[in-house]
Amino acid sequence: MKAYGFLLLLVFSVLSIGCVDPPSKINRTNLLAHVKNLSSEAFMGRQTGTEGGAMAVDYVENEMLEMNLSPCLESLRQPFGFTSRRSASEVSGINVVGMVQGTGSSTKIMAVTAHFDHLGSREGSVYNGADDNASGTAAMLEMARYFTINPPIHSIIFAGLDAEEVGLQGARALVASSCVSGKDVAIDINMDMISRSLKGELYASGTLHFPGTRPILESLAPRDGVTLLFGHDVPGTGSEDWTNSSDHGPFYQAGIPFVYFGVEDHPGYHQPTDDFEEITPDFYYQTAELILDAVLSFDAQLDDISFD
Repeated sequence: MKAYGFLLLLVFSVLSIGCVDPPSKINRTNLLAHVKNLSSEAFMGRQTGTEGGAMAVDYVENEMLEMNLSPCLESLRQPFGFTSRRSASEVSGINVVGMVQGTGSSTKIMAVTAHFDHLGSREGSVYNGADDNASGTAAMLEMARYFTINPPIHSIIFAGLDAEEVGLQGARALVASSCVSGKDVAIDINMDMISRSLKGELYASGTLHFPGTRPILESLAPRDGVTLLFGHDVPGTGSEDWTNSSDHGPFYQAGIPFVYFGVEDHPGYHQPTDDFEEITPDFYYQTAELILDAVLSFDAQLDDISFD
């Protein structure tokens, strides 16, 4: 019986080792706290140009200052202006953009982007935007924190973008700035809505346009409860084509490869029910880890591959 019991224990141990997720690199407590804070009623829906939007700018900037991220421009803040499509009035937005310097000699740079603005308040309801896109912003911040402790080979731009909800205005301003324009930005990893999926499905969109990205993504170690799917990038499919649907769009239009990570629309999309209590925390945490794994893999292979 002792020998039989030992064999059972050995088999169980081997099976358990085979099922263990890759090591954790993101602080789960911080990750969820960012989402809870940014999607709280105090931020009033984080609409661009409002008090709540300004609070979101302050929040992202303070986190980057705490990490000692280098500014990509004159400061971490990148002010910009645009004309509102609804009111034809002038609106001011502010991106928050930092950089972690790489340890290698390559001139190639990566960008990791996520928008922090949302819809504000409408008809007495606050649209808190937990999944859209406090989730992407929180993941961007915690990835930046990881790389300040574990420097990448290539320099990485970490950008909290404003005014996505009104025409990708923050991304357009960033791509036009000296932080990106004229630089060898090899790829943009954009995150928008990555925390809420009862089916456990995360999409990586853009591989149809840049097929060299797909083998890297397919080689990632699986994460428990997350199924990585490809698609939503076929031209001519209307709203099913996400090629220009979020902040990776201006990068793509500038000829910069991208991978856009996001979930499909859910009942809380652009509704006042997009609250922290409705996200799926285990899925979200594993998704953030998976995307960080992708960034690390791109960093390791950036000089040796073509994304076309």
